[in-house]
Order: sequence, then C-alpha cells, then structure tokens
Amino acid sequence: MKGKIKLKRFLEGAKDRSFLLLCHHNADPDSLGSAIAFARYLKARGVERVKIGVAQSVSSYAKRLLEFSPVPVERNPLVDDKTDVIMIFDTSSLEQLEPIELPEEKPIILIDHHVEKEKPIPTDIAVVDSSRTSTAEIVWELLKYFRFADEASARVLLAGILTDTANFRFANARTFKTVGEILEMFPIQIGEVQQLVAPVGDENTEQARKMAVLKACQRLELKKFRRYIIAVSRVSAYESMACKVFLQLGADVAVVGSEKNGVRISVRAKEALVKKGLHLGRIMEKVGPVIEGSGGGHSGAAGANGKKNLDEAIKLIVKEIEKFLAKNG
Repeated sequence: MKGKIKLKRFLEGAKDRSFLLLCHHNADPDSLGSAIAFARYLKARGVERVKIGVAQSVSSYAKRLLEFSPVPVERNPLVDDKTDVIMIFDTSSLEQLEPIELPEEKPIILIDHHVEKEKPIPTDIAVVDSSRTSTAEIVWELLKYFRFADEASARVLLAGILTDTANFRFANARTFKTVGEILEMFPIQIGEVQQLVAPVGDENTEQARKMAVLKACQRLELKKFRRYIIAVSRVSAYESMACKVFLQLGADVAVVGSEKNGVRISVRAKEALVKKGLHLGRIMEKVGPVIEGSGGGHSGAAGANGKKNLDEAIKLIVKEIEKFLAKNG
C-alpha cells in the first residue's frame, strides 16, 4: 500500500500537533467509522489535540457510531491556526467537503479507496487503494501496520465495510480476509454491526422516508433498453433508499435525483451488471461538471452533489448506461 511508510514517519514526529479528521457530505459509516478509528489510534499514542469534522451532516446510518468517538465531532468545522494537520477520509473531492475550506499551507493527508480523480485534492501524503471495497479496510491495514487495535475501532470499521459493500454484496476476497482478521481478534457478531448501522430516526423521520419512496414510485419513469430496465425518478429526499426499492422491485439500474437545496443524484445497479464491468462511480464523475459539483462512488452504488442541471445530468447518466449495455449487455 503506497504511502503507509511515509505516513508512519510523519506521525512519529507529530505527537504535539493538532489533527482535524474530515468526513465528506452526509458522512456514511465508512467515512465516519474510518475517522473515528484513526482518532482512537491518535489518542492512544498520546496525541491530545484531535477532533473530527463532517461536511454538512452525518448520515442516519452512521449516527450510532458517534458513541464510539473519543473526540468531539463537529459539523462544518473552521480550519484555523489551531489546526496543524488535516486528514481526509473517503473522498478526494473538494466539493464533497464544502463548505469546509482547506488552507493551502496546512499538511493534508488523504486516505481513500475511490478511483483517483483527474484533479484530486493536493495532498502531502496519500494512501489510496481503489482495489479496496471500503476506506475502512485501508484504515484497518494501517492500524495493523502501526500495531494498534481496539474493539471499538474494530466495530466502527466493520460498520464501514458492511455498508460500503452493501451487506457484502460487492465484497471481494480481500474484504473477507479483513473481516476474518477482525473477527478472529475481537468477539463481535455481524448481527451487532448490522444493528449499529440501522438508520436512526423518530416516527416523523420514518414517515418522511415512506412518503419519499412512495412519491418516487409515483413519479417513476421506466426506460427499457433491450432486456434491461432503467428506473428513473425524482424526490426531495432519501434518493438512495428509493434506488434500493426500485432494484428490489425488478429494475436493473435505478437513477433518482433531487433538486431540493441543490442537486443530488443517487444511482444503483444490480450485481450482474457490475460483474459485466459497469462502474457507476466513473459515470458519476462525468456528471460532476454538468451539475457544477462532483460525483463518484463504487461500481454498483454511486452519487453526485451539485448546484443545478438535474435533467441534463439524468440524461447523461442514462446515455452512459445505455452505451455500456450496448457493448456489454
């Protein structure tokens, strides 16, 4: 893994520095869990000034992870003179960190598993491995290399792995090797991890989810390409949940967008198409400039955030999917 030796040397001389660990928009269990595990490592080795920052919000699936954090988790933190080192987890896109601003003079460390973008965040140290199915796996490897492990870190990293592989649907041999190592070291049941990433919400939130999905069904457009079905819809929230429902109902690919407070798009695909070579994350990277934002993600699940042009973006996504299906379907 490139960068781990450089990172270890840097950390050996950084005990007296202050660290800000950053997570992307709507921080998911992979991003937040990775940051929490690394914060636990830093605190264990005597780094006193550590905090975690999230851009805009924490996902409902990640909120239970907050109880494992040894340090404050701050929304949209200000990066000021009191911050010496910035660490970014699970994204290489500046847009995914807005409105947080990164000063050029601060050392930046990136830990990520996504395909590197054409114009990534300039970093001093980058530990990036796109063959991994989650950033949590990379953090686990780093902590092993640093000779650190505790049960709380193991739990939050398992949460990140579980959610980013869609309950292991997109896992590979290396994923299961990592999970096996963790379970051999700590008495953790996967059922406990599944409960840890269950969405947190009250009765009103649950009703809002149901309404969003029903409205998505009401606005559903079906686009048939040969023997494949692409489901397209628009909602004001819970785009990814609507995508999952469409796949469960029989769609091969689901595309759901929102124009509330900017543009958000979520896309999901059946595993059979991923095995044929479909990579939604690469398609969403092309969408980023169209919506004046950024996009990316995994082969079978990806998203984008921007400012405008939802219709244009959806047309581009459908066109790219149809292009793939024409060659590989």
